[in-house]
Amino acid sequence: MIRQILLSLPTHPDRPPAKCLEGAAFLAQALDASLTAHIPQLSGDPQTWPPIIGTFPLDFPQMMNEAVVQSETNAAALADEITATCAQWRVPLDMRRSFSTLLASADPLVDLSRLHDLTILPVPETDSFGRSYLEEAIFGTGRPSLLLPSGKGKRPLQSLRRIVIAWDYSREAARAMADALPLLTLAERVHVLSVFGEKGLSTTCVAGDLEKYLTAHKVKYSIDQVTLKEGGVGDCVLSHAKEIGADLLVMGAYGHSRLREFILGGATKAILADTPLPVLLSH
Repeated sequence: MIRQILLSLPTHPDRPPAKCLEGAAFLAQALDASLTAHIPQLSGDPQTWPPIIGTFPLDFPQMMNEAVVQSETNAAALADEITATCAQWRVPLDMRRSFSTLLASADPLVDLSRLHDLTILPVPETDSFGRSYLEEAIFGTGRPSLLLPSGKGKRPLQSLRRIVIAWDYSREAARAMADALPLLTLAERVHVLSVFGEKGLSTTCVAGDLEKYLTAHKVKYSIDQVTLKEGGVGDCVLSHAKEIGADLLVMGAYGHSRLREFILGGATKAILADTPLPVLLSH
């Protein structure tokens, strides 16, 4: 069941576009869920700014003041837009505005995510200041995360007609399938995709066990099997999703963290590097 959805709305260096807010409201309405909007903005207190080490090529205080003003503007605009969007879609909204620092950890987002069924993470169009908070949320919450892409040519979340789920009988894939069941049951067709070639798909299940599971949950599915020809599994999965016009990709997130440094699996790394469509990740 997905009853409470957390939407992360960063305000610096860029803000998520309107299509991400609309996608979140669409999904909440489809699931009859409520939405919590988490909007952190940069603190204007100079004591919270990072120390300057060495020679800085710019006027750092001026740069920080400009960033604070832009973050405050973005926060106010996002608060107004998500309020109007949720009212339009008739989705219950809980607003959480707070102050943060330039290099703040993702702990507030992670902690709040643990008390929600799903976390929606808009993927920034640029890699400014890194995307480490995405990895911390994906691997640290124990909850599924939904990545919504930004930028021109990226597919917004507007429909759940066709869903692709990457399946290799692993623990991560099984977790992703279970977490996504409320969405899979809404789809007109779920394509269960297995990629052969890079590694064997090891299982002691007998033929028909996967189909029996999906049928029991009233999922309308097809089994897609493709052979890896070139590139990695992540690229192959994305290519197949694009080919069938998928609205959503579901897959397990492979990786682990050591002292907050994340070691990502190849497919997960490919998805985070280029997210062309909405992707639900579970770890």
